Amino acid sequence: MSSTTEPFPGPAEPGARVLGAVDRRDLVGGKGSIFYRAHSYHTKVPVEALMMLIEHYTEMGGTVVDPFCGSGMTGVAAVLTGRHAVISDLSPAAVHIARGYTAKLSPAAYRSAALTVLGRLAGVERDLYQTDEGRTEYTVWSDVVACPECGTDIVVWDSAVDLENRTVAKTLTCPNGHGGFARSGLAWQRSIPVHRNLSVPGQRRRKTMAVDRTLEPNAGITVDGWFPETPWDQWREMWRAQHREMGIASAADFYTKRNLAALSAIWAEIGSLADEPMRNALRFTFTSIVNRASRRYQWHPKRPTNVLSSTMYVAPLNYEFNVFSLLRRKIQVMTNLYSATHDAPGTCEVHQGSATALSWLEDGSADYVFTDPPFGSNIYYADSSFLWEAWLGTQTDVAAEAVVNKRVGADRGGKGLAGYRQVITESLSEMSRVARPHTWLSLQFHNTDDAVWSSIQHAVEDAGLRVDAAVVMDKTQASFKGLRHAALGERVANFDLVMHLHSVAGAAPSTHPSVGADEVAALITRHLATASPAHSVTPFVHSVVMRMLLERNASLDGWSFRAVEQLLSDRFTLVGNRWTLSTNQPRKARD
Repeated sequence: MSSTTEPFPGPAEPGARVLGAVDRRDLVGGKGSIFYRAHSYHTKVPVEALMMLIEHYTEMGGTVVDPFCGSGMTGVAAVLTGRHAVISDLSPAAVHIARGYTAKLSPAAYRSAALTVLGRLAGVERDLYQTDEGRTEYTVWSDVVACPECGTDIVVWDSAVDLENRTVAKTLTCPNGHGGFARSGLAWQRSIPVHRNLSVPGQRRRKTMAVDRTLEPNAGITVDGWFPETPWDQWREMWRAQHREMGIASAADFYTKRNLAALSAIWAEIGSLADEPMRNALRFTFTSIVNRASRRYQWHPKRPTNVLSSTMYVAPLNYEFNVFSLLRRKIQVMTNLYSATHDAPGTCEVHQGSATALSWLEDGSADYVFTDPPFGSNIYYADSSFLWEAWLGTQTDVAAEAVVNKRVGADRGGKGLAGYRQVITESLSEMSRVARPHTWLSLQFHNTDDAVWSSIQHAVEDAGLRVDAAVVMDKTQASFKGLRHAALGERVANFDLVMHLHSVAGAAPSTHPSVGADEVAALITRHLATASPAHSVTPFVHSVVMRMLLERNASLDGWSFRAVEQLLSDRFTLVGNRWTLSTNQPRKARD
């Protein structure tokens, strides 16, 4: 795989890429495109950045491979640029979503079929969501907890929410005046509906009103069709004691009875369609709403705050959205998606299976390999995909996942760092096998832990590959998880690295020399001298340090996010949230 094509973008000479201006070399992509909005996924690589890479490394008609495809953005980029993608993933949910994104359907035919499904279920929507005042668009549910002093019920909505000032208090007070108590740790009693938002015919503004709490919230509601009862087991990484307290033991328990009835009816109607491509497209539309339709979507007085990434947390205040309204809005989004891909020149095939055994690909059949594997223990994909896969009727093989587990024991296939490194090594070896001679492999990765970084560095080497160059992937918009954790003062890597690899099979194992603080400070100084404000924040600087060390084949040990942050604090000046060159900096760091 030693290539005559330069890594993206090609360095002028061996040392130039290490200290060159990074702004012109970074990959930039946003999260506002239809490919981000149509269906959520735990991680996504911006299609715009992938198109840049694919067009750099391949010609029209070339074959692009991605064996950790996730939501299928590599496939989308190949379709849009006239290449043929062969993508795959271990996760049934990922394969389902990737096939939905890369399918080519007539947008008009899709919209017609989707609206027909909605029309057939109009009576179900009326029964479930229509009131005398109008159609319910969403209902807010509140936890009820017990006062630790007198046992009286405390309704979180009544105690904490100030609608006029749009605030939620952090402490609770019981009706008898005891308090304030932190919300966490109080004994959960039940959840009740407390507030409703209605659309009223002939009125542009929605109507909000309190819910009559004397009525039984599930009165008269039955679920006649199939719904998933996949167990939510205690051994899972994302299981918490909260789930036991709230009686959440299966996928169905993450939904209110009303929304479960609505989803069940829609799933059955979609399943009755004879046209398989259209049925699959509508199931793709269906799964795009099942998380938002669950109890996991937390209420906020200013804006919906989405489900918390990488957790199955049920907030004390949460939405019960009208499932049919969610579906109506999503149908328009999907129509726009198929309008964007229907006439695109490329093609894509999607397979399910482990990246360690790409049996559907022959030796030397790929013109370019791009992949974005799990980042250590950052995301537990099987648990994060639980609700999607429950509706699809199949679950990820946890024992085969490339993740570092913290709770899953070895008896269920849980892995430590050594097991993770082995899976990544085997996967990279397979990617090398399927790549044609003189082609490149790009590996996207990031982590705040230097031990995880070192495991990736060694896995690359174990697979007979070497990092030739790396660029920063700037998604231009931090993830919800990144924004939330940064606001809490937690260390978060918001930028990824894309490492460009080539084969050194048969070469002697590399030595990875240590790099001291003075040398790293000098590298940071040269970066900050020309960096934009957006590229002077800690997460970006950490990415730059990782890039420079990897390109020098240096040891990553000791250069965690925390270590880089400490070096910045010791040697540079923080202005707002960005680092600048300090006037009292040691001369050695400035040279």
